Amino acid sequence: MLPGYPELDPLNPQEHVREFPHAKSWRTVYESVCFCNRCNMCAQSCPTYRLTQDESQSPRGRNQILRLLLEEKIKPAPYAPQLEKTLGSCLFCGACTAVCAGRTPTAQHLLELRRTLKVRLLPLALHTLLSWRGTHPRLFEWAVRFLAGLRNRGAVKMLRFCGLTRLPFLRWVNHADDILPRRTICLKKQLKKAGVKTDYSNPDVFYLPSLEAAYLDSSLGQSALKKLAGHPVNVLFGLSCGLFEYVYGSLRLSRLAARKLITAAGEGAAPVVTDSADVYAFLKNYPALFLHSKTWRRKAERFAARVRFIAQYMPAQNPLPQRTQLDNSALFSFQTDAFTQSEKILRVIFKKNLVQYEYKDTPTPTAGYAFQKGNLAEAVCLERVQQIARKQTEIVVLLNGLAAMELNYRLQKLYPHARAVHIAQL
Repeated sequence: MLPGYPELDPLNPQEHVREFPHAKSWRTVYESVCFCNRCNMCAQSCPTYRLTQDESQSPRGRNQILRLLLEEKIKPAPYAPQLEKTLGSCLFCGACTAVCAGRTPTAQHLLELRRTLKVRLLPLALHTLLSWRGTHPRLFEWAVRFLAGLRNRGAVKMLRFCGLTRLPFLRWVNHADDILPRRTICLKKQLKKAGVKTDYSNPDVFYLPSLEAAYLDSSLGQSALKKLAGHPVNVLFGLSCGLFEYVYGSLRLSRLAARKLITAAGEGAAPVVTDSADVYAFLKNYPALFLHSKTWRRKAERFAARVRFIAQYMPAQNPLPQRTQLDNSALFSFQTDAFTQSEKILRVIFKKNLVQYEYKDTPTPTAGYAFQKGNLAEAVCLERVQQIARKQTEIVVLLNGLAAMELNYRLQKLYPHARAVHIAQL
């Protein structure tokens, strides 16, 4: 952090982003939050504020809370419950930033606040399991395979029947069981069984599968690899991009995961392709993680230039007749061009049947939001389903596997006329 500006946590500078990019310059956290002039033009774009009409859950209110804490006009301890509610309700979708004239990164501001207060919003067991992906990848893979095997053999059904999943530390298991495919098979195991080679020494493409594609829905990973057919592909198994740590954990561990990934991809020119718009946006933003190191910042910039989204490899298709909409669901979606790329492709495939996504449309919660404390996922998804039904949409295309699972579960219950699919599965 540059001298002369208030800091949230001056004793732990490595756990915070020093500056945020803006146009061709950079702003400190304090400069960035002060740039919000409280005009409230972003309010109606915020899905949680539209539901609650609570100022502390509006983009303007969230920015002002952070500013007051930076200026030490309020102390966090007396307002802990309110702060946890403010942090837990935000979708981190970036809709407010997209309509802000000054592009104020409210979601990034809240992440800085979350890191300072060390608020853990995910259930302890789930948080611990997901953190292993970056710190103990082999243990994580073993744990996921073990839990998937138990679920495939009916262990979760037995737990639900006995009422054990009503216990506070196991409630998240119910929702996970609801949204996941009936059988969960790891992509690595599926490809090994099919005899598919995934470790070329001089690949044309590196494929970084998302958590969902690698461990929860292998069909998504297989669909992505089909789009890359004809290229020798090196699948980067066992590597975390650092997004989970960035959103829910330690920024120091997020940087460590980023270094491992950059090193694994090497210094060549082969593109690094991912199937998640969340991951794509985060990889593109890697240079902001390394402002303290010129060497790693240059490496991150070269790596970010190689990152591609799977939609760029979509083959030409015959026009389809279904009414379709592209769902703008991703973390920090204002930072990425994945949606503009995908919309151009869908415009060719669906032509006049592509329904326009409006700025007041509610994005589907992503990045495990439905598992957080104080989440508004049920109300947000209900509003999203109502919008889909109102426009008589038949196919909702998403750029994130977990969001597609979440929305599909809600549609099956409330509006089975429509279905949600990942763009790679079209």
